[in-house]
Amino acid sequence: MIRSFFLLSSASLLLTIGVLRAQAPAAPANIPYADARSILDVLRSDLLPPELRAATPVERQAIWPDWVARRDGDIRARLARADEDSLLNLLLLGTTFTRHPRVTDLAAVRTREAALERLAGRLDDLADALTSPRDERLRFARDVILGRGIDATSAQGKLQIREYLLGILERVAGETEGFARTAAAMSQLDDPVARLALSATNYRDRGLSSDTSLVPNFAVDRALDDLHAAGRLRPRSIRRVALIGPGLDVIDRRDGYDFYPVQTIQPFALVDSLVRLGLAVPDGLQIATFDVSARVNGHLEAARERARSGRGYLVHVALGGRERWSTELTAYWARVGMRVGDAAAAAPPAGSGVRVRAIQVRPAVVLSVVPQDLNIVLQRLDPLAPAERFDLVVATNVFIYYDVFEQSLALANVARMLRPGGLLLSNTLLTELPGLPMARVAHTDVVYTDTAVGDRVMAYERTGSW
Repeated sequence: MIRSFFLLSSASLLLTIGVLRAQAPAAPANIPYADARSILDVLRSDLLPPELRAATPVERQAIWPDWVARRDGDIRARLARADEDSLLNLLLLGTTFTRHPRVTDLAAVRTREAALERLAGRLDDLADALTSPRDERLRFARDVILGRGIDATSAQGKLQIREYLLGILERVAGETEGFARTAAAMSQLDDPVARLALSATNYRDRGLSSDTSLVPNFAVDRALDDLHAAGRLRPRSIRRVALIGPGLDVIDRRDGYDFYPVQTIQPFALVDSLVRLGLAVPDGLQIATFDVSARVNGHLEAARERARSGRGYLVHVALGGRERWSTELTAYWARVGMRVGDAAAAAPPAGSGVRVRAIQVRPAVVLSVVPQDLNIVLQRLDPLAPAERFDLVVATNVFIYYDVFEQSLALANVARMLRPGGLLLSNTLLTELPGLPMARVAHTDVVYTDTAVGDRVMAYERTGSW
């Protein structure tokens, strides 16, 4: 557990030690029924899981612990499908394992015949690369394959890899068509709040993706700037931050490349924004990351281990060539990272059209980020003393993977960990319930491209006592 240390007299120091021994350290704990009841009592019955919808209040309380345990397992199981999505992105967009051209248009390989024509060389090259993977990205791909019981080193295994990847492609293409229909329906709505409400649970049946990119960090940076200007965030007021779903850039589905190592971006971009805006000082900032992915948590812990021996963390921030990025996003790309590290050499593939900067993040910044295996839908850190509660919680592209009931549970867990007046930033419109002390107090709209692709980041404030 991370703590702030102050200079104490001998007497007060002994008193503090006694208190610390008496209080158990904060650890992930399941949401109790008492907190869930305030949600179950006010949500429409059709928004509740069937097994809870049909139960009486007494029955709900009795089955609650078992329901939480089962649901936690169900949520974690969704990671496997997201791993398949990342594997497909590597097949379509990777450049280090093949010389065959990238396939950036999924519609071009929608049919099996088109996929075999356009992807035959890539399929063979990726299967060959998995025989002796030389980097973290290919080792991840091999582990996904091995998890399906496929021997990547045998001739039969390579045929199985081809069929497995084509099956993933068929599934993802079908899902993409469904998402496109939803997006088309949203585009017909004039009210931006109505559009956000329609999209708020769009991925509730999709695999839990850990993919990440630069652009959500720009949106958070803008939101923090607006909150600072409005006086909702005071200078140097942010000491403890929780980052839900920090993400891992294996290969981004929009403009992804694999010429740089697997990386996480958001923890360091968030520190950079807070320091740049004067909302935090580097030496006093503590970042807790919450994720259910062992791969994400392990990557961050490995970075911390290297930082303990004085090694920094290399981050590449890229703007791909498929979109014309907005002037503000381009300006953000040009400055991000300079408060947490130093510029390093970066070499994008020739002719790719991608712009890339590299930053060597300082070891002290890396060590300020502490990963924690925690399912925000069903868990929170408990107990948390008032001084340990978070000033800020950030969750971008996270809550969209859950339904309204699960989002409400997550909001309750966030509220329990926030100090009164603390803020949650999210680009998902969350349902505000009378039983939860969280109120939407501001929002920031951002534009990423010249075609008006953008986002809205909402700020929710922890109000009153709970």
